Order: sequence, then C-alpha cells, then structure tokens
Amino acid sequence: MRLLAGLTAAALSGLAAAASQQTADVYILTANQQSSSETPSIPKEVARHILLQRASRQPYGSDLRDIPSSTDTETAVSHIARFGTGPEPLFSQSDKTNVPQLVVILEGVTYQQSHDLKDALSQAGHPAAFRVSDAPSAAANKNLMTLFRQLGSAPSQPCDLAHALNPANEECWSGVSSVVNYDLQKASSTYSALLASLPQINKLVAASDLEVTLLVLPDFTRSSKINSWSTLAGNPTNNRRRDSGERVITDSTVVWPAPSTPTRSAKVNIQKKAIPACFLSLDACKEATNDCSGHGTCVNKFGTGNATSSDARACFACKCMATVVRRGDEPGTSGKKTVHWGGNMCQKKDVSVPFWLITGFTITIVGAVTFAIGLLFSVGQEQLPGVIGAGVSRGASK
Repeated sequence: MRLLAGLTAAALSGLAAAASQQTADVYILTANQQSSSETPSIPKEVARHILLQRASRQPYGSDLRDIPSSTDTETAVSHIARFGTGPEPLFSQSDKTNVPQLVVILEGVTYQQSHDLKDALSQAGHPAAFRVSDAPSAAANKNLMTLFRQLGSAPSQPCDLAHALNPANEECWSGVSSVVNYDLQKASSTYSALLASLPQINKLVAASDLEVTLLVLPDFTRSSKINSWSTLAGNPTNNRRRDSGERVITDSTVVWPAPSTPTRSAKVNIQKKAIPACFLSLDACKEATNDCSGHGTCVNKFGTGNATSSDARACFACKCMATVVRRGDEPGTSGKKTVHWGGNMCQKKDVSVPFWLITGFTITIVGAVTFAIGLLFSVGQEQLPGVIGAGVSRGASK
C-alpha cells in the first residue's frame, strides 16, 4: 500500500508540474528560416508583442511597459526583433518586401496532435521558433482575438483554413495580414486539413508569397488561472502613458477606430500585392488575377489535378502570352508590333528587349564617334612628308 501511495503521489506531482509549466510552442514559417540549436522560452507579454507586430499593418511600436520585471528590456527587444517581421529596405521596390502575414492560433491541442504536428513541421525544415512559458487561459485568447478584430487583422466571421491560406480571399483577408483562431476540440477536422495543407504552405512560404505564424496552445491551458496575455494591458486603469493621452494596446479595448470597408480600387491594389504563387483551382486563379489581365491563361504548373479540383497538389498560375498590335485597321496591313507581358498577373510589359536594343545602339554610336574623333586627332598630329614640306618652305621664301 505504501508503494502504491508513493507511486500515486509521484504521478500526481508530475502531472501538476507539467500543468504548471503550461508552455505553448510557436512556429514561424518563413522563406529564410533561421536555424537555432535551442528553443528559447519567452514570457506571454513578449509573445503578445511578437504576434501584434507580425499582424500589424502599420509600423508597430510600444513602450513595452507590460514586460515583467524578471525579463530584461533589451532581451525582450531582441526577441521581438528576431521573431517579428524584419524592417523594410529603404530603397528596394520589390513586391516581396511586403509578404502577407498569417497568424493561426490553435486551441485545445492534445499531446499527440502537438507531437505529430511538431514532427511534420520539423521534417519540412520549420522547427519551433520559441515557447510561451506561461500560456494563459481560453478567456485570455478570446480577448486577444477581440483585439485583433478591432485592429482589423482578424475576420469578423469564422474563416475556413483553406480560405485563410489564400491572401486573395476577401472573406478572410482585407489587407496584408490575417489572424484566425481554431478550437480543435470543436472543429477536429481543422487539424487534418492543416496537415494536408502543409505541402501547399511550404510552396507559398518558399516563394515568399506567405509567412505563417502558428501558435499551438495545449488543451490543459484552458483551465489556466492566467486570464490575460498582458496584466498591464488587461487593466484599463494603468493604460495611461506618462505625458500624453495615448493608451497602451489592450486585450479588450483599442483606441483606433474600426477599419472601413475597402473600396473596389483598394481591393484590386491589395490583390495585386498579395497574389500567391499557386492557386488550388482554375476558377480561383481566374478570379484573383482577372483572367491574367487578358494577357495570358491560367495553367497548372505541375500538370497534376484537373481544372475544377481543389487538390493540394494542383498549382495554377498565370502563363503570360505575347500580344500582336497591327498598324492600321484593315486585316493584313503591313507593320506590326509584338508586346511581351510579365508579372504574377501578366500586368507588366516586358521591356527588356527594347531596353537592350536602345542600350546597345547607344553604346555602339558613342564608341564609333569616339573612335572617329580619336582617329582624326591622331592623323592631325603626324608630320607632313619631306617633299610637301620643301614646297611650303620655297613658297614662303619667295
């Protein structure tokens, strides 16, 4: 009996210790994945700032007053700079500088699901970026999602995972960032859909068409006694700053107004910036790219899957075609011009050939003129022959 009582006490103490840790893994899927030998443990306040920074549509800044005293401010800033989105280059105009950011919060994850997901992501080259040392309760997660909705980063209605992975989907995206939340205890099919979508996610991430932040919250964190991701932000009485009327971003209230509904032109501009490298179906490719701007056709890059399926192996993208412009209204009129198109929507003219023609012609003309001037100058410096020189001398003496 004493042995049984001792084993029972040891088991209960082990479970209590495991539950007291309440750690949550965070995976950050980017094209330039940073490898690290160890996974740091970060307080929930710092993790909250990282999530807000990755989902923010404006340059994110905070006074970090909610960072616990046990964490050094420089260490917190270092974690945010390392795991947040990198700063945009000053002079680059590349479309890849503003990569769409997707934050997925998974609640109610069992131990087996967490283990299988960790193995699948590790095999794809995406180990856990960091761990949240003190993951809060389900009520705190609800308040955090309310904050994301008020900031305009989270959709107002539930969003299916397949739609959330498409930045051109207006139901889940209204900008360059989106935050979605799934409870696996209520929607168990989401876990299977996530594992099945990993090949598609890896393609989008590798092409820098999407970056995914995955927060995996174990099931036992539901009953956590921590009811806020930030104690200071969760207390409205302590939100005033020292010398101004600004307030700290809270989990329940936000001072910024709700985002307005984007106009049609704004939606078009957003879609042009967030066109993914692959679409799951032919119809989705035509709708998002406006049928390749009329300068191409949507084709399956890998040649698998039919035109109407949503198979994860399918990858539909625009194949740009050349257009011919004839001079004159009548058919067969002599003279025509061929225009080549490029871009992910075939919306850009390919001017590389005219550029190199003009550049080569200019260099050739400049070289020929320089050679001619140098030749004339070298001929002018030569001395006259002796016979001509003697005739000139006699003429001068007379």
